[in-house]
Amino acid sequence: MTTHATISLSSETATRLTPLGLHSGMDITIQNLDESAYVYLGGEDVNPENFGYRLSPGLAISFELPGRDAMYAITDVDNSYIATLKTNLESGN
Repeated sequence: MTTHATISLSSETATRLTPLGLHSGMDITIQNLDESAYVYLGGEDVNPENFGYRLSPGLAISFELPGRDAMYAITDVDNSYIATLKTNLESGN
């Protein structure tokens, strides 16, 4: 199954991008829709100083995640938007 969404991010609290619980594994593409904000990707404690990957304005990146992995995003400008495209998601809630 393929799903897509446009998500508003906070500069204070990380947003979970993957489903709660177990899933069958998934491919996720994240596009930073903002023209000036940076998006920071990583685990539950991701923030602009402690992150796994910094996504520049206008760029996109894809990841292949195992079933137990979770990904979170936060931004340096409140209410910045990202677009997500998720594929191969067979279960989860």
